[in-house]
Amino acid sequence: MGIWSSVIGLVPFFVSMGAALAIAIFYKAVSRRTRRRSPLAGRKIGKLPGQELVERISDQENDMMGGVMLMYIALPVTFMCWIGTRVSFLPIRWGWTETVFSLMGVGVFCWGMITYIGAHRRRENARDGLLAERVTGMQLNRLVANDCIVMHDLPADGFNIDHVVISPRGVYAVETKSFRKPKNLKSGENYTVSFDGQALKFPDFVEKDAVAQARNQAQWLSRVLRESLKREIPIIPALSLPGWYVEQSDSTWRNAQVKVFNPMGGGANFMGKDIQALDEVTRHLVRDALAVRYPDIPA
Repeated sequence: MGIWSSVIGLVPFFVSMGAALAIAIFYKAVSRRTRRRSPLAGRKIGKLPGQELVERISDQENDMMGGVMLMYIALPVTFMCWIGTRVSFLPIRWGWTETVFSLMGVGVFCWGMITYIGAHRRRENARDGLLAERVTGMQLNRLVANDCIVMHDLPADGFNIDHVVISPRGVYAVETKSFRKPKNLKSGENYTVSFDGQALKFPDFVEKDAVAQARNQAQWLSRVLRESLKREIPIIPALSLPGWYVEQSDSTWRNAQVKVFNPMGGGANFMGKDIQALDEVTRHLVRDALAVRYPDIPA
């Protein structure tokens, strides 16, 4: 017994910690090498108001989580060190009890590994979506100069509408999507998506759900405004694809129920064209009817 018994007692802890770090580093490296490229890679975009504070808050939350983890493992690790000085591990023989506990430890470790991989993928998707929404939102905000009212992240019934643009020509319900570009295509091919009015045809897959989602959200918005204002408000579903060149015919652009566009480079300016369908009073009524859906700021 003594210091060597204490060290032996801590071996499983250090093995588990080392394996976890190795798996995390390995998975990040493999994911970075094999994943598709962001359509916004290499682009320079501005920052939103308060973004530095948001990043600082995130860093502080990570530090807080680190402190919580230290508190969480402090007593168990100290206890393992102490019990190691009181128990001799050398005469212990391997049996069914040791096998059960070993399998339990391996099972919990694998559960944690699967949880980490799933959370990592969801975080990457969320980061792509956040960047795409930021880019779209910053471009849409410029439409304020064209007498448009722009709202972001509108709470709905179990979902949210990324952006709502209340313009003189109508109300746009804008859904933003971020689709990564394939890695191994000829130069230029991976920037183009074609739209036929029903589906998005990317270089290596076809996507229909995003178009349907934009259409369904516009229908929900139309119903809410009809119930609130007791009148029909023209709602136009739109789908934003930052970083992609959208290829579509003139007839598709005019007749498709969903407007698909890249907001960058003035691609969202069509919403602010001087076509009067909603007067200023109506636009403000629509804004007020939607503003009540935002939550109150906690005290």
